[in-house]
Amino acid sequence: MPVGEEELKSLSKEKLIEVIKMFSRNWNTLDGLWFLAVEEEFGFEAAASLDEKVWEIEPVIEAKRIKALLDLSGGGPDSVVRAIDFMTWAPSFEYTWEKRPGKIIWTCTKCPPQEARKRKGLPENTCKPMGINCFDGLVKVIDPSVKVNCLVCPPDPHKDNLWCQWEFIG
Repeated sequence: MPVGEEELKSLSKEKLIEVIKMFSRNWNTLDGLWFLAVEEEFGFEAAASLDEKVWEIEPVIEAKRIKALLDLSGGGPDSVVRAIDFMTWAPSFEYTWEKRPGKIIWTCTKCPPQEARKRKGLPENTCKPMGINCFDGLVKVIDPSVKVNCLVCPPDPHKDNLWCQWEFIG
């Protein structure tokens, strides 16, 4: 049995949820620190370019694992947003999704990486290309018939309580 498995089994459901959220924050911290280190050493453009490459690959790997674990096949936009709920980064973000005829609108209202940049006095990350890579990769694995549209994502102008918004059509 892997180290720590017994400890995890002994935790309450509420404590396990806290642990999952902590793991998500830790993952986001590592991602942000990596980005900042590359940005400081080589500039924002280099960091953004490398980040785009990572986000072409990582969501596909994660989506395959989620699909296998949850037995997600097809299912249209419902399966896609269900998979998003299980992405490593998701538990530390705040978002909603709204079902509309033939589509689901996913809206991020709290984005820890962007909020951390603001606290440090840095400009917003132009994360739209990363988001496109993330959601395109996820959709290709979960249900390739679903189409993804970005409604708003930095560098697009946005409201204070809305970081990005995506539409999953199927």
